[in-house]
Amino acid sequence: MHHFYIHHTRVMPNWFKAALILLTACWFTSCGDSSTEPVNSRSYVPLSIGVYQVYDVKEEVYSSGQTGPSLKTWQERDEVVRETKSANGISTFIISRYSRNTATDSWLKVKEYSIEQFPDKLILNIDNQITVPFIFPIDSKLKWNGNMYNTLDSKEYRYEEIDQPLQSGNLPFEKGITVVEQSDTTSVITYSLGIKRYGLNAGLVYDEQASFEYCQSTPDCIGQGIIDSGSRKVRTIVSYGRLQ
Repeated sequence: MHHFYIHHTRVMPNWFKAALILLTACWFTSCGDSSTEPVNSRSYVPLSIGVYQVYDVKEEVYSSGQTGPSLKTWQERDEVVRETKSANGISTFIISRYSRNTATDSWLKVKEYSIEQFPDKLILNIDNQITVPFIFPIDSKLKWNGNMYNTLDSKEYRYEEIDQPLQSGNLPFEKGITVVEQSDTTSVITYSLGIKRYGLNAGLVYDEQASFEYCQSTPDCIGQGIIDSGSRKVRTIVSYGRLQ
């Protein structure tokens, strides 16, 4: 006597097939668009010959006994002009800085400075002052001493607003980052602020450096935020690109 066994084959429901196809597609595409792709941290400081930025610069200087600050405005242009490599492969980029009083004046070269590009950091040498503006990889938990290679007091740098949209002047940037170099803005005696903002593939787009002493000479002015002496300098990007 022969026994016949019938094997039952389950038919996959259409909804399950669709879900499986979607899951497979997500596996290969990461279910995301270009806005969620990882950012190359070094693209916040593009370093190659011909890269340039143009800034509007405004400086306020406060002096004791004066009713208001003296104001000065001008433009600056930074351009990468040379690159050298050490025996161990570390690149040093030379940047020329130009200045002019107004947008219609001719540029005048005022200085050169350098940026050394290491795997884990950038080292800036400007006006014979060495600082560390960037540490890699970029992380919101990361803090470092920006003055680690000079004789000045330790200054704690940190990152904020990583890969976030920002606006600098009239220029919007899809992704930006802020480096806080100092922030002591709650004292009734002094005020110190140092922040730099960088746009992806653009470089430095905003730089504010301020240091004030508030009025303490009379009881009426104490705690009123009246600036007695100090200065504020702001650089805001106007244009950027790369020379062909």
